[in-house]
Amino acid sequence: MKAQPECFCCSIRQAQEATEIAGKDKDTIWKVSQGVCAVYARADQNWTPAYMTTLAHDVAKKIVGVEDIFYQLKREHNKAALQFYPQLKNWVGKGKNRLERLERAVKVAIAGNLIDLGVYREVRVETVLEEVNHAQWGRYQFNSWVEDLENTHTLIYVGDNAGEVVFDRILLEEISPGKKIFFVVKGGPISNDVLLEDAEEAGIDKVAEILTTGQAEAGIALQRAPSSLQKLWKEADMIISKGQGNFETLNEEEGNIYFLLKAKCIPVARELGVRQGDLVLQKKEGFPEIEVHSSGGIVVRQNNGKWEVLLVKKSDSGIWTLPKGHREKGEKEEETASREVEEETGYRVKLGPRVGEISFRYVRDCQLFQEVASFFLMEVAGKGKGKEGEIEEVRWFSLDKALQALSYDNEKELIGKAWKLLEER
Repeated sequence: MKAQPECFCCSIRQAQEATEIAGKDKDTIWKVSQGVCAVYARADQNWTPAYMTTLAHDVAKKIVGVEDIFYQLKREHNKAALQFYPQLKNWVGKGKNRLERLERAVKVAIAGNLIDLGVYREVRVETVLEEVNHAQWGRYQFNSWVEDLENTHTLIYVGDNAGEVVFDRILLEEISPGKKIFFVVKGGPISNDVLLEDAEEAGIDKVAEILTTGQAEAGIALQRAPSSLQKLWKEADMIISKGQGNFETLNEEEGNIYFLLKAKCIPVARELGVRQGDLVLQKKEGFPEIEVHSSGGIVVRQNNGKWEVLLVKKSDSGIWTLPKGHREKGEKEEETASREVEEETGYRVKLGPRVGEISFRYVRDCQLFQEVASFFLMEVAGKGKGKEGEIEEVRWFSLDKALQALSYDNEKELIGKAWKLLEER
């Protein structure tokens, strides 16, 4: 997964909070923030969010002078989680058969994914019990997972956070009979991610062989992992990847990978095609995306010798955008553009040249869509039937005001292309 613009603020915040957890003052937090921003000045869009997180924590650790800032918090989270272990273990054991026990154990494991100090400033382990009973699944391929699990002899389970690892143990205990399980932890401290000490403290060594990534990094960079882990990865029948950071680095890797996580942030939810906060049990290849097509217009007019552009404000979002809408069956894109602009603005239009197209992704009803929208230069030809109810307001803007009002950069680029066409007349 590639880093998104939101990742800058999130990673800087994590570094600031790590500095605060280390007991440092405001001046040190300021210095850490400056250091992270200096590193991000050379940010590459091919970085993963996990790599950005790692860089931010590296700056904090160096300036603070503490390698494992979260050490004490991890001890507390493991201790608190172990207190709930008997209760959750008993709840899983009440399943009527192995399938029901497995399903309950999956819920316990994924509910534990909320123990993440990279996302939440404070964590109360006891809220895992509430999460178990009120799980909202965005993607839930449980039946497929069980089928693959039945044919699995060698399983790699990539751990995420301390505390959470106790709940992973409950799932592994349901899986373990007849299977060889390897549990992967980080090779060095990063945030509250699980290390060898945390896994052993949680009792993972009783059900799995513990391996490390060899790296003090969020997620896993497989190309830099120990050769033994790389070899095992290729040979494993199934890999369970726990948490967001591991998803961010593994969603393009090879292997029979199932992602088990809570989509805590908007970029990850967007990538998965679920709502923020949804729980996910999803096979790597299983992110279906539906492509839809729409068309719209860059409607212009001259006012006192200067060009103006027509924008619409959507009722549901309150943002200004170019008028457009979905193509109906059998329509040409020109026909869609004219119809939709009239429906959204209340103006009949004269169609001009095609300016270009944009594409974007969004989630609706837990389904991921890829929309491709084409736009035409247009001028007003007269009054139409009136604007749709989903449009709150229609307004003419000067060029500079339109660029300020629009929320999306790709629409601003279309405005620029349209103005070049007007200047060439």
